[in-house]
Amino acid sequence: GAAALHSTIAGGEVLRVLPEAFDDWAGLLHAVAEHSNAGLVALARTSPSFFRSMRQGRAERERVAGVARRVIIATREVARVDAEAAISCFRAAPLALRTTTVEQFERWAAEGLVNAGATARARRGYYALETRRSQEQLRSGGVGLALEEVAQTLRLYVEALTGRAVEVAPLADVPDEARIGDGRTIHLPSIVAEFGSDDLDFRLYKVLAAHAAGQIEFGTHERATSDLRTAYQSIGELYSPENVDALDAFALDGYINDIERGERALPPEEEARRQRESRPTLPAEGDYRAVLALFPQKGLAARIFGTLENGRIDRRLRHAYRGLGRDLDLVREHLRRGRPRIAGVPITLVPFELLFQITLCGGALDDARMFYGQVVSELESIVSDYLAGARSSVADTLMATSRVYTLFQSVAPEIRDQQSQEQVEGADTEDGRAQSNLPREREEEQDEQPGSERREGEQRRDARDLFNAWAGLESQTEGEQSFTGAERWTSSESAEQALEPDESAFEYDEWDRDLSDTRVGWCRVVEKRVRRGERSFVELTRSRYRGVISSIRHQFQLMRPESLKRVWNELDGDDYDLNALIDFVIDRRADGRQSERLYTKRLRRERDVAVSFLLDQSSSTARTIGRHPLQPYTHPGRRIIEIEKEGLVLMSEALEAVGDQYSIYGFTSEGRRNVKFYVVKDFDERYDEEIERRIGGINYQNNTRLGAAIRHAAAKLRRQEARTRLLIVLSDGRPYDHDYGDARYAREDTREALRQARLEGITPFCITIDRDSEAELKDLYGEVGYTIIDDVLNLPERMPAIYRRLTT
Repeated sequence: GAAALHSTIAGGEVLRVLPEAFDDWAGLLHAVAEHSNAGLVALARTSPSFFRSMRQGRAERERVAGVARRVIIATREVARVDAEAAISCFRAAPLALRTTTVEQFERWAAEGLVNAGATARARRGYYALETRRSQEQLRSGGVGLALEEVAQTLRLYVEALTGRAVEVAPLADVPDEARIGDGRTIHLPSIVAEFGSDDLDFRLYKVLAAHAAGQIEFGTHERATSDLRTAYQSIGELYSPENVDALDAFALDGYINDIERGERALPPEEEARRQRESRPTLPAEGDYRAVLALFPQKGLAARIFGTLENGRIDRRLRHAYRGLGRDLDLVREHLRRGRPRIAGVPITLVPFELLFQITLCGGALDDARMFYGQVVSELESIVSDYLAGARSSVADTLMATSRVYTLFQSVAPEIRDQQSQEQVEGADTEDGRAQSNLPREREEEQDEQPGSERREGEQRRDARDLFNAWAGLESQTEGEQSFTGAERWTSSESAEQALEPDESAFEYDEWDRDLSDTRVGWCRVVEKRVRRGERSFVELTRSRYRGVISSIRHQFQLMRPESLKRVWNELDGDDYDLNALIDFVIDRRADGRQSERLYTKRLRRERDVAVSFLLDQSSSTARTIGRHPLQPYTHPGRRIIEIEKEGLVLMSEALEAVGDQYSIYGFTSEGRRNVKFYVVKDFDERYDEEIERRIGGINYQNNTRLGAAIRHAAAKLRRQEARTRLLIVLSDGRPYDHDYGDARYAREDTREALRQARLEGITPFCITIDRDSEAELKDLYGEVGYTIIDDVLNLPERMPAIYRRLTT
C-alpha cells in the first residue's frame, strides 16, 4: 500500500540522483521495515531530500557516493536497535556533515548506541542532534576552530568596533528569522573548518564578526529614518494594487481595477490630495523588514536583500577599516575559488549566483561574464548606483533590491532559453559531452522561476553559507518537510506562526528531565509589541488608588540615596570613628588583637538597580475575582489580569519616584515554537502616555511556557549594567503548555531557568496567588524566593512593599 508507493517513488529519485548508493539505501529500508511500516514511510519520504543535500555543492560524484554509503551503513546499525532513532540519524546527517567529517559522524552514530541511555526517547533526542551532549559528541575529535574557543575574543572585538555591549551566539542555535540579528546579538557558525588552519579559520571568524558589527554600525537595524520612509513609499507605490503597470508585470490576479466601471474623473486638486493621502507610510518603528513585506514575493525579495546588504556592509567595512582589508580579501578569494562553473549551475539559481559573485566575490567570473554578459552588466550597474557610496544606507540596499527583483523577474525566461541553446550548441564538443553528464536532478528544475518558493534542501550549500548568515531568509515550502528532530515526525506540535515585520524571534534551550540533558534551541520566543489600548485603564487605577499611590511615592522617595553618606569602620578616612577607637583600646588591653578600622569617611552612594517585571498573560488570568468586602454590592468583580495590571501601574509610579531602571514584559505561549513575549516597556523607554496605552492593551491569551519566557527576560536583563538586577515574575499558578510534557517536566525546566538566571547575577523572585499548590510552588520557586498572596485584590498594594524589601 502506502509503504510500497512511497518506497517506489523514493527509489526512483535515489536512482536519478545517486544510483551508486541505491543498494545500501535499500538495505536500510529493509532494516527499518522490520520494525514498522510507519517508519518505512517516514524514511522513504525523507530520502530524496537526503540524497539531494548530499549531492549538491560536491563535484566528485564517487566521493559523494562513498560518503553517502558510509552514512547509510552507520544508520543501518542504529536501525537494528531503534527504527525511529535511525530515521532521526538519517535526517540529521546532511546538517552534521556540513561541519564535521564522515569519520566523526560514524563515531557519533556508534557512540549513541552505547551511551544514549536506555529509553527510546533519549536515543531519538540524541540522533536528532537536539541535546547538548549529542552536539558535543559530534564535534569531539574534529577539525576546525570552534566558536566557544574564540567567542570571548570576538565579542571584545565587536564591542571595540561598535562601542556597544553585544553577545555572541552560535548560528545554529537561532531560528531562521533571527539570523539577521537584532543589533544586540551576533550569530556565528558553531565551527569553522574552511582552511585547515586555526589561524586562517580565525581570520574568517574575524570577518564574520566584523560583518555582524557592520550591521550594527552601518544601520542595518535602523528604524523609521527619512531614507527608510522614502524607500517604503517608493516601493509601496510600485507594488500597490492601484499600480496597473506593476500588476501587469507580475500578474497578480484579482487586483486590477475594472476600467469599464465608468467612474467620473476627479478635479486635479482632489486627485492630488487623494494620492497624497493614499501613499503608503512606514510604521512608526518600521525597519527593513517592513519594506520587504511590500514585495509580492517576499521570499525572493528577502534573499536578494540579504546578498545586497552583505555587499554593502563589505564595502563600508573596507572604507572605514583599512586594516581589515587583508582579512576581507582572504575571504573574498576563498569564496571566489569555490564558485562553480556557471554552465553547471541550475538555471533557477543562475541569477543568485551572478549576484553573489558581483557583490561579494569582487566581480563576476570570466565564464559568467561570457555566458550572461547582459545580466552581469545590469547587476553591476545596480550595485554601482546604490552600494558603492561611502555612506550608503540600508535604504539604498532596499532600493537596489527593488531593481534586482524586477530584473530577476524579467531575465528568468531569457536565462532558461540561453542555457538550453548553449547546451544544444555544445552537444558535439568534448565540453558538451561533459555537460550532458551533469547531475540529472537539474532536468526537472527547468520550469521554475527565481523567487518561486524553493525548497531549502535544494539550494546550493557551500562555503558562502558560513559567510552569508542571511541565508536564513530563504524560504521553505510545502514541497519539502524540514525534519530536524525526533519529535518532528509526529504532527502533535503547533506549527510556527509567521513573523510580523516588527517582530524578532529567538531560540532558547530547554531542560529535559527524562534525558537529563538540555534540548538545544528547542523553544522559539517571538518578541512583540503590545497592541495599544486605552489610557483610561491607567487613569482609573490612579483614581482608585489615589491615596495608596501618594503614600507609595513618598516611601519610595525616601529610598533615594543621599548625595553623601558617612561610612564607618574604614581603614582610612577623614575623621576618627569614636566607637572604633574605644573598641581598639579595650581589645589591646584584653588580648592584644585589635581591628585597625578606626576611621570614618563620606562616600557618594547611588542606587544601582535594574528590575524586570514578567507578567503571566495565560488564559487562566481571565478568571474573575469576587467583590472586595469594602466595595459596594454594585461594584462588579474583576479579572486577575486586570488586578495584575493595576499592580504594574502602582509599581511604575513607585519606580518613577525612586529612579530605578525598569522594564515590563508579558508572555504567553502556543507550543514550544510560539512563545510570545510582549514588550510593554523596555529599559530605554520613558514611562509616558504610550506606555500607559500599552498597559491598557495587555490581555489574557493562551498557555504558560514559563522557562522560555524567563530565559528571554533574563537575557535582556543581563545586558543592563547595574549592580543589582532583579527579575520579578507575576503568575497565577504553574507552567503549562501543549507540548510541555507532564507537570514535573515543566516545573524542572522552569526551575533550571531560574537557577541559570541566578548564576548569571540576576535575583529572580516570584509572586503568585495559588495557595492551593503551595507544596509544588515551594518545589518550583524555593531556591530563588517567592511569596504567595492569599487575596489577589491585595496584589497592587503588596507589590511595592515586596520590591522595597528586595532592594534595601
